Amino acid sequence: MKNKTYITIILLFLSFHTYSQSNSKAFNESLIISINQDSISAYAFIAKGAAPKETVILLHGLPGNEKNIDLAEKLRQDGKNVIYFNYRGSWGSQGQFLYSNCLEDISKVIDYLTNDIISKKLRIKKNSFCLLGHSLGGGIAVLHGVKDNRVKKIIALSAFNAGYELNNDSFDELKSFQNYLNKQFMLNIDTEKFISEVLNHYISWNLLFVNSYQFDKRLIFIDENKNNYSWVKSIKNSEYLIIDSDHSFSDKRNELAIEVLKWINKN
Repeated sequence: MKNKTYITIILLFLSFHTYSQSNSKAFNESLIISINQDSISAYAFIAKGAAPKETVILLHGLPGNEKNIDLAEKLRQDGKNVIYFNYRGSWGSQGQFLYSNCLEDISKVIDYLTNDIISKKLRIKKNSFCLLGHSLGGGIAVLHGVKDNRVKKIIALSAFNAGYELNNDSFDELKSFQNYLNKQFMLNIDTEKFISEVLNHYISWNLLFVNSYQFDKRLIFIDENKNNYSWVKSIKNSEYLIIDSDHSFSDKRNELAIEVLKWINKN
């Protein structure tokens, strides 16, 4: 009888050990997140280890051809979870593509990820998010990140300061921008509405507006040239780095990954 008890205990231990080992592996997960009446697509890159982890949320640009999936894999290898998603009205996600919707989407995605069931399943540390945005995504990462206590770090790559830049564009430049938007078939967008909404919020959606908030989180701008320096230099609590390249850092992806990881790990 005693031998049977020992065998049962050993089998239970081995079963639990096997489960724990399999439960701690890295994995990918497709996600569908409901926002109001719409559903958006998302994808999770979950790092190995059963403990809750710092989670980086990728925010793509306009329209989002550069998705920074290579950075996602590098970050996961370094022990971070990464979440990629498509804003409402972009790349198959339902709804309308608006700047205001992009901002709201960040908040709703974090709400979803901090749900008790989801955060446990995806091993997410609830108050340890980093927003990593490119171009338009860089701008909304800053605008939302400084106000959300769940976000601790913000990385803006070649940030598009919509409120500042569109308000300073000439009529011809705005028309050219509208023509560009009209060609982006992967976006469900009313181009006149998109532009007028940004112009109507040219103060609150100017990244310099974030200086009106009291925030102690860390923030870095990484640019391909000094075109943004005239306004970036005025943003408090921020660092600035130039990696000489094009808008997507096409020929400097390894260097970009190294700098991003170094900055996240030291802050």
